[in-house]
Amino acid sequence: MGIALATIGIGARAEADECTGGEPWARLEASASNFARPLPLTLTALAVVTPLGFAPTGLDQRLRIVAQRDFAGRPNLEPVSVWTPYVLAGGFVVGYGISAAVGSCSGKRGFSPLLQAGVVTFVGVGALKLAVGRRWPNGGGNPNAPDRLEHPAGAHDFAPFRRGFAAWPSGHTALLFAGASAFRASNSELGWVSWLGYPLALGVAGGMWFGDHHYASDIISGALFGEAVGSSVGQSFSQALGVPGELALVPRNQGGFAIQWQGQW
Repeated sequence: MGIALATIGIGARAEADECTGGEPWARLEASASNFARPLPLTLTALAVVTPLGFAPTGLDQRLRIVAQRDFAGRPNLEPVSVWTPYVLAGGFVVGYGISAAVGSCSGKRGFSPLLQAGVVTFVGVGALKLAVGRRWPNGGGNPNAPDRLEHPAGAHDFAPFRRGFAAWPSGHTALLFAGASAFRASNSELGWVSWLGYPLALGVAGGMWFGDHHYASDIISGALFGEAVGSSVGQSFSQALGVPGELALVPRNQGGFAIQWQGQW
């Protein structure tokens, strides 16, 4: 996602009508209509159902033990997965701001789906966290305690509306998958390049699991919900505005070809 976004050009002579509808707050009604379709609704339903199967059966606890004992995971394993959503969000805001300042419609068009998907996902995940109130894996206890994995009851401890922003679903995972799917859906003509956000999203999801930040069902639900929101938003921009540009093979004077981004300014 970062590689592809870095290629979005910035120009200063775009016509005003070419920029209409390219703002992050545009196309909200279309995004909602897309979300109401069968696939996004099914993904959201699966996100809700996942903890109902993983928590009471003990699967969440068993998977936690697998990550922490069998795969050498440990609490707060690394900081990269924790900070990645914040760094990307800041980069998208800055990128959109620069594009708007210089009048680059293609730049705005590239960042807007990502920003809208991120904000909608953040609000949705926040509401779900407040409503469900799932206990965090360590539950506020000492992450280095020798018996921290010996409390299976914690995996099915839910306190609706009493824990503030609780564990389910994983916000980090949801935001990364929302960004990846928004980029893919709004840039389908890029082919395999449009899928570059997913390895990053999977890496953050893995960091949440191996770092003992979340139970497995928190992460799976976050991924499903983020995919549902991001794909809905990305489609709304693609349907209305098309793609901001395309990758093309351009002949070189010295022979051979070079990959080049071609867009309208």
